[in-house]
Amino acid sequence: MDFLRRSLRTWIALVMFGVLLLSLAAWYFTSNHLPREIRIATGAKGGLYYRAGELLGEGLRIRTGRTIRLIETKGSIENRELLLKGEADLGIFQDGAGPFDGLAPLTPLYADVVMVIVRKESGIRTIRDLSGRSVAIGPQGSGMRESALHILRHYRIELAELKETDRYFGELLENPKLDAAIITSGLTNPDLVKMLNAGQFELLTDLDCEALKVHHPFFRPMQIPRGVFGEGPSIPAQPVSSVSTAALLAARSDTPAVLVQSALSVLYEGDMASKLSILVPEKEAREYATISQHPAARSYFDPYEGVGLLANLMESVSAAKELLFAIGAGVYLLWDRAQRKREAEIQREVHRQKERLDGFLMETVAIEKAQYETTDVLVLQKLLKDVSEIKFRALKELTAEQLRGDGLFSIFLNQCNGVAREIDAKMLRVTTQASAPEHVEG
Repeated sequence: MDFLRRSLRTWIALVMFGVLLLSLAAWYFTSNHLPREIRIATGAKGGLYYRAGELLGEGLRIRTGRTIRLIETKGSIENRELLLKGEADLGIFQDGAGPFDGLAPLTPLYADVVMVIVRKESGIRTIRDLSGRSVAIGPQGSGMRESALHILRHYRIELAELKETDRYFGELLENPKLDAAIITSGLTNPDLVKMLNAGQFELLTDLDCEALKVHHPFFRPMQIPRGVFGEGPSIPAQPVSSVSTAALLAARSDTPAVLVQSALSVLYEGDMASKLSILVPEKEAREYATISQHPAARSYFDPYEGVGLLANLMESVSAAKELLFAIGAGVYLLWDRAQRKREAEIQREVHRQKERLDGFLMETVAIEKAQYETTDVLVLQKLLKDVSEIKFRALKELTAEQLRGDGLFSIFLNQCNGVAREIDAKMLRVTTQASAPEHVEG
């Protein structure tokens, strides 16, 4: 029975140890702490996504002290995949470039404006004229390409009708075979400004802005200001109607709140607006709140929102439950270890007392043997006293409960009592014989 009980406790201890390790791992990887290295998925070098990622990364490095790694990508679609795979912690994602499943937007960074740019001598005057021409709409994996596809479908232009579509729009300056580009970018994109100031290109102005908004809610009508790309002459010469979508800072829905709060603090509590002039102001960003927005972002923009506070509380409880479970498992293991140590000490003491009991038993055997070899009353009295002393010493020294219930202890007590009775009986016989009157013959 004791063996089965010890085996069961051993298995329970092993299971609890495994639970402890798993709980600690779960707590570590899900608790609200900053990663040692913050990875930001951006875009191609030279583009505005990459520049925004650089500025955000520098601010996070200063604020958190963590190492920052910028990941150069083809754009939104690749950034989304990196986030979902856990290979990036933050990423820039164009609204409308794909579903948000598994992702949580944090805030809009700036407006990504849709522009159709053509060579002045190409003869392209409307978007329908793009059919059959070489048109750069961006590489696979870019949000720019996804926006361009929305525009083409709206005008019923099949992708197969175009040539050289996977090119980056900046190649128009070096590749005269490219006739046009459908671009979605911030207005301060260095490559865009450089291209429009080359004097070889112009903006088409026939976008169906309101219709695009009806079919694609992420598009918002807007005006490209006169002269925004340059003056002398003004580029463009007149305001141009267009649509824009938002370049969003995004993360996974399980991203630690402390990282979200740190990123938003960099954007709105420092000098980011002076470095990224088209950054959406905090007041406007606050109005962007969506159902899928990260709870920590909602809490940042509206710290007194009851739902946000409750969500943060629940997130904290969720993050802490693994730690609490791990603590419980750890306490059990410590208790079990203490119990095992105590039981081992008890067993050692029982073993020591058993050896001592053997010694007492041998002493009674020696006394029993000695009483057989004498008829001296004084010697017998001393032997009787010795037996009693041995018995009392044993009762005083041998205190272990396991030993008291052992059969050997009962044998010892019976041995003591038996030897004492034998000595008493022998003393009585010797005394009787000594006091009997001698027989006198007549």
